[in-house]
Amino acid sequence: MSLMDPRDPSERVSMETNNANDAYREARERLDARLNKINHIVREHAEQQFKDKKSWTFVGDLNNVIEILDQAIEFMGGTKETTT
Repeated sequence: MSLMDPRDPSERVSMETNNANDAYREARERLDARLNKINHIVREHAEQQFKDKKSWTFVGDLNNVIEILDQAIEFMGGTKETTT
């Protein structure tokens, strides 16, 4: 299998695919795996917050992640959520 020179090993793109649709499907599977991992980590984070209900650190963590996700949403052509 030949691979493009990656910035990070997790960003390697298989050059064995014959078309953009196959490459897109592979990239989508990698994205879905990362989204599932984020959900798992957030659940663990919530458990930690439950044990330390007075700490504002957890709120800051989530707000930072929300900002990063808003950037990704806008990059993909969506509109970020606004709070009122």
